Amino acid sequence: DLARGLVYAMHRFGEGSELSLHEAGQRLRERLSDAMGSVTRLRRAIDDGVFGIAFQPIVDIRSGAIHHFEALTRFDEAGTGSPFETILLAEETGLIEEFDLAMARKAVSWLGRLPLNDEHVCIAVNISGRSINSAAYAEGLHRLLEENIWLRRRLSFEITESAQIADLDAANGFIQGLRRRGFGVTLDDFGAGAASFRYLSVLEVDAVKFDGAAIRHAQRAQKGRAFLSALTELCRRMGISTIAEMIETPEALAFVRECGCNFVQGYLFGQPAADIGRFAQLPNRGLLVPPRRDPVGAAKATARRGRP
Repeated sequence: DLARGLVYAMHRFGEGSELSLHEAGQRLRERLSDAMGSVTRLRRAIDDGVFGIAFQPIVDIRSGAIHHFEALTRFDEAGTGSPFETILLAEETGLIEEFDLAMARKAVSWLGRLPLNDEHVCIAVNISGRSINSAAYAEGLHRLLEENIWLRRRLSFEITESAQIADLDAANGFIQGLRRRGFGVTLDDFGAGAASFRYLSVLEVDAVKFDGAAIRHAQRAQKGRAFLSALTELCRRMGISTIAEMIETPEALAFVRECGCNFVQGYLFGQPAADIGRFAQLPNRGLLVPPRRDPVGAAKATARRGRP
């Protein structure tokens, strides 16, 4: 961990403008101190499980029903910073494999505490692109899944693109191992990086999640609607479901619906919460499910208008 902190600090050392020798020495000391503190807190979070989980629903765009929840990491107690910054720290210091496995264990523990009549609750856990090529991570995850065979169709995985996948063939073998055991796999952050199409051509997955920033760009771009519609049609022909993330406005919902996306996720349907009971009454569900038509009322309205 000391070596990891040193490497992380050296990577950050050169950021900024040109420095004098005295300023460079001061900055290096500051970077080393910050890095060692960050790595120590992250190690504690991993070993002691000092991190939480929040959930955000993925909603069927046709029925308005919750399909599953994404499990999102929260580091409020660990004091390591924002989830995004902490995950980047874990990736750059080589701790991401251990963290991803710790997160999977915590998700399994959470599912195991649900009442038996909550078997319909399914959650998705993230896997970094770095972890997917780690033999130690793969061995630990498969052991966890084999010890909890009841997890099938209750747990799925999202492969994130925050770090590039080094060996796509090996990664696909890992993914197919999960799918054969009954665990769905989603390719996350699609459209965020140049490697997205290469991943889609090699990795056989169950779903693709379109990056929120890419969706916003498609809304603004002249050819955006045609481009996103073509992507959803490509996925449909490949038997792959599509999820649009960061849907925060009715306009964004209408856009991805017209483009053919199957599922949506975003603040429009609730911010992440530790208690999934908060989504019993899904916010803005009426935007997905039109109000039921009253045939008697419709007949009376027609009669008042004098129509047959």
